[in-house]
Amino acid sequence: MKVINLSIPEETWRLARIEAAKHSTSLSALVRGYLEAMVRGQAPVIMDTGSDDRDREQRAALVAELQSSDLILGFTPSRSKTYER
Repeated sequence: MKVINLSIPEETWRLARIEAAKHSTSLSALVRGYLEAMVRGQAPVIMDTGSDDRDREQRAALVAELQSSDLILGFTPSRSKTYER
């Protein structure tokens, strides 16, 4: 396993640790899980291309919402489940 160092803003680090704690995991496991999903094409690639802070924050918020949801992309429920009354 490779070890990497990241430079991130203090507030991002603090909020990411809170998210990791909410999911009973470590920040390393959270980052590792995202990177593994990204290389499998199951998570969006987010590039910091110098866009404004608001745009970057909105993309990060969207990713956080998708990761914390129970949404399963590509899942098709059975007909009986779809029309369950």
